[in-house]
Amino acid sequence: MIAPLPGQDAEPFHDILDGYFTLKESVRQLMARHQLTWAWLMIGHAPVMEIEGLAPDAPVPLHLRDTTYAGLIDAMTLTVIASGDDVSLVGAGDWRWLDAREDPSLPVDIRLAEPAYLTGFGLSKKPNAKRISAEEVLADAPILLGDASAFRPFQA
Repeated sequence: MIAPLPGQDAEPFHDILDGYFTLKESVRQLMARHQLTWAWLMIGHAPVMEIEGLAPDAPVPLHLRDTTYAGLIDAMTLTVIASGDDVSLVGAGDWRWLDAREDPSLPVDIRLAEPAYLTGFGLSKKPNAKRISAEEVLADAPILLGDASAFRPFQA
């Protein structure tokens, strides 16, 4: 048998996404931190907020305006591909808004309102410091994906 080279196996890991950034930026930081080129992530219980008119790279203001919407991602799976300093997110999830909204979809520039715990598998050229057993990731899957029939697509 030929032994795989580093980066040829998907390693299971867990980590925390930073809060207050867009979901895409938080995932980009995660990918850079672990030098991942590809990842499959499972996120559960992630509070989110949409602040109308706030640029994706702008800090969250100290006082939230009337044009702020709060919500919660109950469960989400994401496939992430890194290309240079950018990432592409494709996935599906179950989320809800705490306020009435015309459009119930999750905006591309949705922000995490708090840090979010995640597990997943990723390809990296370096050993993953947050490595866990595959069984631990897969044990989370039935819990997070239990009501996948309610999942809606998300892409960023």
